[in-house]
Amino acid sequence: MQDIQTLLRNYLKAVILPGDLVVDATAGRGRDTLFLAQCVGDNGKVYAFDIQEEALASTRELINKHGWERRVKIIKASHSQISAYVPPGIKAAVFNLGYLPGSSSKVVTRAETTVQAVKQALNLHTYKGLMVITVYRAHDHALEESEALLNYLTSLEKKEFCVLQGIYLNQKELSPYWIIIEKNRRKN
Repeated sequence: MQDIQTLLRNYLKAVILPGDLVVDATAGRGRDTLFLAQCVGDNGKVYAFDIQEEALASTRELINKHGWERRVKIIKASHSQISAYVPPGIKAAVFNLGYLPGSSSKVVTRAETTVQAVKQALNLHTYKGLMVITVYRAHDHALEESEALLNYLTSLEKKEFCVLQGIYLNQKELSPYWIIIEKNRRKN
């Protein structure tokens, strides 16, 4: 069986085309940013957000190593500011909620900013655009964030969005889970 990230990347690969506009809302160590840059090709654009300089440096180093600087715009800002930086037309967005792998778990994603970011990104999505979210639940504010996110997502109009959640049933109670959201309808 595939791990969560591989599963979600397979969904993303089926949707993202060369030239598309995509967002990595939580750049972290840059692995999703790199994957997205590969998908969009030379004519596409990845907007990668993080608030931690360590994360941005890791992402920048990984992107530069592959020579894809022109494909990626790295932004030191909260993902809750997506609409200030990204134009309409997002084909895909990736969120990994929690904290920067390999660092202190004191800086974490939070309910308020995460829900704001998801709302903004969905408003900027194209028809049939995809958002994938991995929710890590083993940090101090994780349960609050998870609950707020699920409350918001269950309120989305089913004619406009399809929201799918997956979880490991036979793993520890606070194992990560994933969410996939597809925009089903064009705005009038």
